[in-house]
Amino acid sequence: MLFCEQCKVHVKGALHRCPLCQSPLSGTQEENVYPVLLPAKRTMRMFLRLAAMATVVVAVICSAVNFSLPQTGWWSVLVIAALASTWLVLGVTVNKRGSPMKAIVWQLGVISVTTFLWDVFTGFAGWSLDFVLPIFIPCAQLAAFIVVMALCLRPAEYLFCMTFCILAGFLPLIPLLCGTIGIIYPSVICIGISLVALAGLLLFKGRELKDDAVRRLHL
Repeated sequence: MLFCEQCKVHVKGALHRCPLCQSPLSGTQEENVYPVLLPAKRTMRMFLRLAAMATVVVAVICSAVNFSLPQTGWWSVLVIAALASTWLVLGVTVNKRGSPMKAIVWQLGVISVTTFLWDVFTGFAGWSLDFVLPIFIPCAQLAAFIVVMALCLRPAEYLFCMTFCILAGFLPLIPLLCGTIGIIYPSVICIGISLVALAGLLLFKGRELKDDAVRRLHL
């Protein structure tokens, strides 16, 4: 067995230096008892690279065809914008994959803003305010609730994100009061669901919510 004169400890395995002080070891080496670590699989990274390459190819082909046929309108700009939006959502998902609650919050913000901008820059037909946001926000709230129950998260791990998702459900109230919504039923349902969720959060987790706010705001 190997021995370190500096640390006065015996070391197993086929090492040449002490793992504590890096001094040369004396004695007889044994068979290496440490497991051989295989390189981590890089499937996700390879998939992202292939997807990025495919995105570039599609963007170049569409731009070339559109440039050759300008009389068809500059539809390639919409294709590139759609690809960029997809990568934005995918990037948020990959970046926040270690924290499902934060991923939901980021997706809620990114998809809401992206959807509204798409509606604005395509003539503002109002579909983002009438349907997409009032439907997507309750879905995000439901997803957050499922994550909390499935992962058995502690209040400190989800209260901030859950509160954000619930408060986001009141955003349709602004265009509703301004009269810019054509079909009001989805927005009314979204606000109603958010009211119920907020009441439940305050009734069942009010004290924890207050403690979390004090901790975050350093009050």
